[in-house]
Amino acid sequence: MMTSLLQSLPTGVQGELLTSKSSSQSISYADSQFEDIQNSRSLNATLRVIKDGKMALASSSKPNDEQTLLENALAIVKFGTEVKHEFPGPASYDELEIVDEAVTQVELPTMVDIAEDLVATLINYDSRIQVMAGVTREEQTVSLANTAGFSGGYRKTEWSYYLGGQLVQGDDMLWLGEWVTGANLRDNYSDVKADVIHRFERAKTIVPFNAGVYPVIFTPAQIGYLLEPFLASLNGKAIMRDISPWKGKRGAKLLDERINIIDDGTLPFCASSVPFDREGTPTRRNALIEKGVIKQEILDLQSGKALGLPSTGNGTLTGPQPHHVILSPGTESVAATRKSIDRGLIVFDSMGAWAGNPYGGNVSGTISLGLLIENGEVVGRVKDCMFSINSFKHFKDHLIALSKETKEDGSSTFPYVTLDEVVISTQ
Repeated sequence: MMTSLLQSLPTGVQGELLTSKSSSQSISYADSQFEDIQNSRSLNATLRVIKDGKMALASSSKPNDEQTLLENALAIVKFGTEVKHEFPGPASYDELEIVDEAVTQVELPTMVDIAEDLVATLINYDSRIQVMAGVTREEQTVSLANTAGFSGGYRKTEWSYYLGGQLVQGDDMLWLGEWVTGANLRDNYSDVKADVIHRFERAKTIVPFNAGVYPVIFTPAQIGYLLEPFLASLNGKAIMRDISPWKGKRGAKLLDERINIIDDGTLPFCASSVPFDREGTPTRRNALIEKGVIKQEILDLQSGKALGLPSTGNGTLTGPQPHHVILSPGTESVAATRKSIDRGLIVFDSMGAWAGNPYGGNVSGTISLGLLIENGEVVGRVKDCMFSINSFKHFKDHLIALSKETKEDGSSTFPYVTLDEVVISTQ
C-alpha cells in the first residue's frame, strides 16, 4: 500500500503515509463490581501531502482505501497550511526495547484474576470503598514512509492497570487511585495495593487548616503541572511565534542549579518510547535544562526550519511535543524532607492545575488530596484548599529539595519536589 500510493502522487507533490494497526483487550470494574470486557482492533492510514508550499492531511480507517485517501488529500491541499519544510529523507534509527512478548501471551482469565485481586484487596481493607480497577494489554504496529526516501516501522506492546476508589463518610467524599503503564509486563501489584491503602488510611481523618504561605511537598503525579511553563517555553512552536519568554535564552541560567530536565524517547520498555517521531526523525535523549541552564529547545521540522535548527525528534501532527520528561532526582529521601517541615502540606492530587497561561509561569489548582504535616508527621487531610506558585520563581528561589525517590508513568519520571513560599488559600 505504501509504495503504490506514494508512487501515484502527481509530479511535484510530496507525500507521506503513516499506517497504524492495533489490538487491545481490557477488563474493568466499577463500584466494586464487574463492569466490562472490551476487545478492539483498529486500522488507520494517514496521508499528508505538500504541494506549492501547502500541506494537507487525509485519513481513513477502512482497509484498502488508498484511492480515497489520495483523492481527498489532493482535493484539499490548496486550502492547506503553509509550510516551508519538506519531508525528511532516509535516516537510520535504533531498534528500541519496546516489545515484551509476555504481554501478548497474557490470557483473559489471568487478567480477570489480577483485576479481581485488586478489587478484593481494597474491599477487604474497607468495605465502604467503591472500588475501581482495570487491566489492559495492547499491541501496535506502525509504518511510515515518504517520497523523500524515509521508510521505517516498529512494533510495540503496552501493559497497564489501575486501582482506586471512592470513600463517602457523611458529606465528605474521598477519591484516590494509582495507575501503572509500560511496554513490558509490570507486576508490582502488591506495591500499588499497599500504596493506595496507605493513602486511604492517612486521608480518612480531616483536620482544620488555615490559609497562608507554607512549604509543600508535591508528589511525582503533580510535577508535570509545575513543569508545564518550562516545557511550553521550550516548545519550538511557541518560540517561532514569539510568545515564549525563553526565546533566545539558550545558555542562560534561569533556575536552581539542581534542576536538570531531560526528554528521552528511547527509554527501554517505556510506554512513550518510539524509534522515530511522527515526521520520520529518529528520537533521542535531549538535555533541555542542565544545572538550571537552558540547553535545548523542543523542535519538529517546521519549528526547526524557522529557527535554523534541526528537529530534535519531537514531531507530532500538532507541533513539537516531548516524549518522556525526566526531572533528575536529588539525594535526600522524601521522609527526611518531611521530617524537617514544622507545618506544611503534601499534595497528592489536584484539579485545574493545568489551566491558565503557561508563559507567565503561574500554576494554581484545587487540592483534591492534600495531607497536613505537623512537626514532621502527617496528621490528616485538608479540604477546600488551593495552591498557587510561579514556577519560574519557585524553581529558582524557593526549591527546598528534590527527593531521591522517583516514579515513572507513561510519559514522565519525576521525584517528589518540595517548594517553600507556596500560597495556600481556603474557602
